[in-house]
Amino acid sequence: MLRTDPVVGGARARLSVPRLASYVLPAVPLAALGMPIVVHLPQFYASKEIGLDLVVTGLVFSLMRIFDVFIDPIMGYWSDRWRTPFGRRKPLILIGAPILALGIWMTFVPGGPVGALYLCFWLFVMYFGWSMTTIPHLSWGSELSSDYHERSRVYGWSQVATLVGFVGVLIVPAVLEHGKAGQSVQVMSMAVFAIALLVPSVALCLSLVPEPEVKLRTHAPLIPTLRFLLKDPAIRRVMAVDLIESTNQGARGAMFFFFVRLALDQPKWAGSLLLIYFVAGIAFIPAWIALSRHIGKHRALIVCYVYAIAMSPTLFLIPQGNLPIAIAVFVLTGVSYGAPAFLLRSMMADIADADTAENGAERAGLMYSFLSLTSKFGIGWAVGITFPVLALMGFNPQHVNAPDAIEHMRIFYIALPIAFGIVSLAVMLGYPLDEARQQRLRSEIERMRATHHAADHIMPPAPLPGGAALASDSEGVFRVGGET
Repeated sequence: MLRTDPVVGGARARLSVPRLASYVLPAVPLAALGMPIVVHLPQFYASKEIGLDLVVTGLVFSLMRIFDVFIDPIMGYWSDRWRTPFGRRKPLILIGAPILALGIWMTFVPGGPVGALYLCFWLFVMYFGWSMTTIPHLSWGSELSSDYHERSRVYGWSQVATLVGFVGVLIVPAVLEHGKAGQSVQVMSMAVFAIALLVPSVALCLSLVPEPEVKLRTHAPLIPTLRFLLKDPAIRRVMAVDLIESTNQGARGAMFFFFVRLALDQPKWAGSLLLIYFVAGIAFIPAWIALSRHIGKHRALIVCYVYAIAMSPTLFLIPQGNLPIAIAVFVLTGVSYGAPAFLLRSMMADIADADTAENGAERAGLMYSFLSLTSKFGIGWAVGITFPVLALMGFNPQHVNAPDAIEHMRIFYIALPIAFGIVSLAVMLGYPLDEARQQRLRSEIERMRATHHAADHIMPPAPLPGGAALASDSEGVFRVGGET
């Protein structure tokens, strides 16, 4: 049964392994969905099996992803405001998971050639269910502990689960690509993997992980909210880096199979090399968690980008057709892969504390919806930018490419992440929210919470469509099974 057991509120409280594992498990199927959207689906729909034009495919995926970002703030708002006997995060996840499962199947298994309208509709359904599931789940994680370092542990192991999802969803296609199975069968296997894990993992998370008690408001007026978003240097930097990082990962993911199959001349090992890359990322996440504990989250992220910038040029050293060197280089470059995602999400939990201290509202859902917005926007426009640029270079995956076109694609694939990494590194220098400041913020928040027995005493405004209640200072509680 769903429940709202109180969460231990001590700043130094450490989550038990069973509770932490139950929370992070849904990240496995959610990641199993995310990776194919970036790497496999655009190429699948642009292949001969489906037959959409390369530019049309890139535009559809980009436009639907960008349209999807407008759903996130609404989901974050409702995730904060929807008060039920089962909590405020759990109901949206419970409703969103079945919608997500339907969208996955219809998008991944179109049953043959389809048009752009079919792809647009089912991408929307899938993205809608994904937002309903991921936004409350992400914000829920920030509330499991108020400790600066424990949050890194929560999101670090969530990133491990994410990379396990990446690896798991790639195992079957990696095996199938060595046989005679077509691309449609490989993509269908990913859908089966994601749906089969989604239901039990969500059920376990909802049943065993408690939600914290809410004592402050779950909203703030629009103007103070916008003022906080525009003036706070920490949230500006985190959202900027997340946008850059998402664009980087989206662009590299969209080109990965082109790079391995054509530039490295390893058509039978593309899925396996991607698998190796992610395994390296999983293996080193505990090291990045430990480093962040010693030097702080933002400094660990700076070290991560310095390492990534130094290692990226090693991709130029892979001789065409040389598998052992390719494996070694993908291990080296994969070391830093998992760090940015979990560090940025842990940093956003601290930013949510800054928002609570300034505006007196416990609304991590809204904060994480903005982070999800930048992530989706970056991934979305990455495909729309990358595929047209490849087309301008004369590269076409449906035809035999000239050596010059393949070489241009190779240089573009390697150089782009280096440029993005340099920009992200520059943005992170001077990041202001460290452990000492976060502890001061938590002390202020606990003093505020001590003056209230329950959030219902604060009386947030009645909801309006699309989160318009953010602009209101009127008082009225919205609850399921309660009074207004």
